[in-house]
Amino acid sequence: MSTKPVIHPLSQNLDTIEVEVFDTMFRLFEHIGVYWQNIDNSEPYRSELYVFMQNRINLYPIYHQYYKAAFNTINKMIVQMGEQACYQEIFTDPYANLPPVDTNLSIVRQKVSNEFIDFQLSLGGFKSFGATNYPGYIGGALIPGQPVPYRTMEKKT
Repeated sequence: MSTKPVIHPLSQNLDTIEVEVFDTMFRLFEHIGVYWQNIDNSEPYRSELYVFMQNRINLYPIYHQYYKAAFNTINKMIVQMGEQACYQEIFTDPYANLPPVDTNLSIVRQKVSNEFIDFQLSLGGFKSFGATNYPGYIGGALIPGQPVPYRTMEKKT
């Protein structure tokens, strides 16, 4: 069964993601993997990230502006405070994660960074936390020698 791709009418006339914008978003994606220890090597996921971003734009045209705003904000922050401090600020500023999205930093955090974190988890980053089940992956009691991925009725001694 073939399904027609879903593209918002306003997305049809938008340009594709600029190379500079994507490169900056990929750098953010890499820093997320290091900071949260989700993914050791982000490079194999470069094309998946591009498709993820393009799908976001196809469904929600405002994401085209979110990515451009994130590009501008990240690059300004790097100039002002350096690369490491920039990403530290993005990942830890408590006010950037509070609704509503009303600052450039909150756009980067809530509409880009947080979604990239979710995306990394779906790519297998959840395993770094010791989880064995996640959508698309399964672990369980039928794997010899592996612990069950749920609580059993038995009490541990």
